[in-house]
Parts: sequence; C-alpha cells; structure tokens
Amino acid sequence: MPLLSQIIFNAHDKDNSGNIDADELKSVAQALRIIDKDNSGHISYDEFKAWWARKDRFQVLKDEQETQEDAQQWGEWLQATTNHFNFFDKDRNGVISREEFTALYQNLSQHYKLPSLMETLKQLDSDNDGVVTLDEYVKWLRQQAH
Repeated sequence: MPLLSQIIFNAHDKDNSGNIDADELKSVAQALRIIDKDNSGHISYDEFKAWWARKDRFQVLKDEQETQEDAQQWGEWLQATTNHFNFFDKDRNGVISREEFTALYQNLSQHYKLPSLMETLKQLDSDNDGVVTLDEYVKWLRQQAH
C-alpha cells in the first residue's frame, strides 16, 4: 500500500511524469517555489516528501492575501526570503542549525539592530528545538517589519 504522501503526490502529478509542475498545481503555485529546493520548476517526489514530513508545512504557505497585487508582492518577498534562508542552509536539510546560524546572524546584523547571537537565536527558534525553520524565519522577519 503506498504512503499517504505518495497518493497525494500522484493525485497532483496528472501526466504521471514523476514531477508536479505549476500547471498541475496552480492553486499553490507559490508553494512550488518553496518546495522546489533545486529550483527546477518541478517538484520531485523526494522534494514533496521532504516538505510533507515537515511539521510546519502549511504554516509557511498561509497569508491573508486580499488582492492579486498583495499576493504577487507576498510571493516575491517569500521567494526572496526562501532564497536567503536556503543560502544559509548549507547542508540543504530545510533548517538552519546552530553552526549555520552564525553566518546568518552576521548577515542580519548588517540590516537589523540585534541582541547577542544566542539571544537572537532564541528569538528565531520559537519552538526551542535547536534549529530555525523557514516558518520561524518568516515569522521573525515579519515581526521585525512591524
């Protein structure tokens, strides 16, 4: 019996190519950019499975988008934020480890007045699991803007 994630993936892979492209999944085209870790324009089953296994898989995709312009701006910001996050996620495991965080902290401190490295890590790591997820990073950046 196939895994639930494989069943869901197959339901969206209309042409049975082993990939989901934006035409097959228009309702979550922005999610394509988030899930597509290799920026191929397709979501492989491995990329989908990795996203599906995340505890915050839907949180990062939500936003109260009232207009198409807001949605486009949100998408562009989220893409840039995801690219920034991925740049510092050197081992490409979907989280920023304590070791990777030092470089991110140095970059962020050029743009924000931040407390110490450890205090900033505590602020970003809202669930205290020792790593920073994309969802935590997005939430923290949005808090900084307000």
